[in-house]
Amino acid sequence: MKVICIKTKLRKELIGEIRLWFNTLKERIGETLESLKNEGVIVESAFLDKQGADVYLIYYMKAEDISHAYEVFNQSDLAIDHYHKQCWKKYCEGREVLEELLDLDRFEDLKC
Repeated sequence: MKVICIKTKLRKELIGEIRLWFNTLKERIGETLESLKNEGVIVESAFLDKQGADVYLIYYMKAEDISHAYEVFNQSDLAIDHYHKQCWKKYCEGREVLEELLDLDRFEDLKC
Protein backbone atom coordinates (compact mmCIF):
# COMPACT_ATOMS: atom_id res chain seq x y z
CA MET A 1 0.00 0.00 0.00
CA LYS A 2 1.12 3.53 -0.75
CA VAL A 3 0.01 6.77 0.89
CA ILE A 4 0.00 10.44 0.07
CA CYS A 5 -0.92 13.46 2.17
CA ILE A 6 -1.40 16.83 0.53
CA LYS A 7 -1.71 20.27 2.10
CA THR A 8 -3.63 22.66 -0.15
CA LYS A 9 -4.20 26.34 0.53
CA LEU A 10 -7.89 27.19 0.18
CA ARG A 11 -9.68 30.36 -0.81
CA LYS A 12 -10.81 31.23 2.72
CA GLU A 13 -13.51 33.63 1.55
CA LEU A 14 -15.30 30.60 0.07
CA ILE A 15 -15.18 28.39 3.18
CA GLY A 16 -18.95 27.88 3.20
CA GLU A 17 -18.86 26.58 -0.37
CA ILE A 18 -15.86 24.39 0.49
CA ARG A 19 -17.83 22.75 3.31
CA LEU A 20 -20.71 22.23 0.85
CA TRP A 21 -18.26 20.53 -1.55
CA PHE A 22 -17.39 17.86 1.01
CA ASN A 23 -20.98 17.54 2.23
CA THR A 24 -21.94 16.84 -1.38
CA LEU A 25 -19.34 14.06 -1.57
CA LYS A 26 -20.82 12.55 1.61
CA GLU A 27 -24.42 12.92 0.39
CA ARG A 28 -23.49 11.24 -2.89
CA ILE A 29 -21.65 8.46 -1.05
CA GLY A 30 -22.58 5.74 -3.54
CA GLU A 31 -20.95 7.63 -6.42
CA THR A 32 -18.00 8.65 -4.25
CA LEU A 33 -17.33 5.04 -3.19
CA GLU A 34 -17.66 3.87 -6.81
CA SER A 35 -14.99 6.39 -7.78
CA LEU A 36 -12.67 5.22 -5.00
CA LYS A 37 -13.17 1.59 -6.02
CA ASN A 38 -12.37 2.41 -9.66
CA GLU A 39 -9.19 4.18 -8.53
CA GLY A 40 -8.07 1.39 -6.18
CA VAL A 41 -8.25 3.75 -3.20
CA ILE A 42 -8.61 2.09 0.21
CA VAL A 43 -8.76 5.22 2.41
CA GLU A 44 -9.45 8.85 1.55
CA SER A 45 -9.74 11.50 4.26
CA ALA A 46 -9.97 15.28 4.20
CA PHE A 47 -9.45 17.73 7.07
CA LEU A 48 -9.77 21.49 7.38
CA ASP A 49 -6.71 23.16 8.93
CA LYS A 50 -6.76 26.79 10.07
CA GLN A 51 -3.37 28.45 10.56
CA GLY A 52 -3.60 32.09 11.51
CA ALA A 53 -5.62 33.82 8.79
CA ASP A 54 -5.10 31.00 6.29
CA VAL A 55 -7.18 27.88 5.68
CA TYR A 56 -5.81 24.61 4.31
CA LEU A 57 -7.19 21.29 3.16
CA ILE A 58 -5.24 18.29 4.44
CA TYR A 59 -5.97 15.37 2.13
CA TYR A 60 -4.84 11.81 2.88
CA MET A 61 -5.11 8.85 0.54
CA LYS A 62 -4.05 5.20 0.78
CA ALA A 63 -4.09 3.08 -2.36
CA GLU A 64 -2.35 0.17 -3.99
CA ASP A 65 -0.84 2.59 -6.54
CA ILE A 66 -1.17 6.37 -6.09
CA SER A 67 -0.19 7.16 -9.69
CA HIS A 68 -2.81 4.74 -11.00
CA ALA A 69 -5.45 6.27 -8.71
CA TYR A 70 -4.72 9.76 -10.08
CA GLU A 71 -4.69 8.49 -13.66
CA VAL A 72 -8.11 6.82 -13.28
CA PHE A 73 -9.52 9.91 -11.53
CA ASN A 74 -8.21 12.27 -14.23
CA GLN A 75 -9.73 10.14 -17.01
CA SER A 76 -12.99 9.42 -15.20
CA ASP A 77 -16.34 10.28 -16.76
CA LEU A 78 -18.27 9.87 -13.49
CA ALA A 79 -20.36 12.92 -12.64
CA ILE A 80 -19.01 12.98 -9.07
CA ASP A 81 -15.43 13.09 -10.35
CA HIS A 82 -16.23 16.00 -12.69
CA TYR A 83 -17.77 17.84 -9.74
CA HIS A 84 -14.73 17.09 -7.55
CA LYS A 85 -12.31 18.33 -10.24
CA GLN A 86 -14.28 21.57 -10.67
CA CYS A 87 -14.17 22.18 -6.92
CA TRP A 88 -10.41 21.57 -6.75
CA LYS A 89 -9.91 24.20 -9.46
CA LYS A 90 -12.32 26.71 -7.90
CA TYR A 91 -11.29 26.53 -4.24
CA CYS A 92 -7.63 25.50 -4.14
CA GLU A 93 -4.73 27.92 -4.58
CA GLY A 94 -1.69 25.68 -4.34
CA ARG A 95 -0.60 22.35 -2.96
CA GLU A 96 2.29 20.70 -1.23
CA VAL A 97 2.86 16.97 -0.81
CA LEU A 98 3.73 16.39 2.84
CA GLU A 99 6.65 14.19 3.83
CA GLU A 100 5.55 10.79 5.11
CA LEU A 101 7.16 9.93 8.43
CA LEU A 102 4.97 7.05 9.56
CA ASP A 103 1.90 5.24 8.26
CA LEU A 104 0.67 2.17 10.09
CA ASP A 105 -2.50 0.17 9.75
CA ARG A 106 -3.93 -3.07 11.06
CA PHE A 107 -6.02 -3.99 8.03
CA GLU A 108 -4.46 -7.48 7.84
CA ASP A 109 -5.28 -8.12 11.52
CA LEU A 110 -8.91 -7.15 10.97
CA LYS A 111 -9.63 -9.53 8.09
CA CYS A 112 -11.98 -12.37 8.96
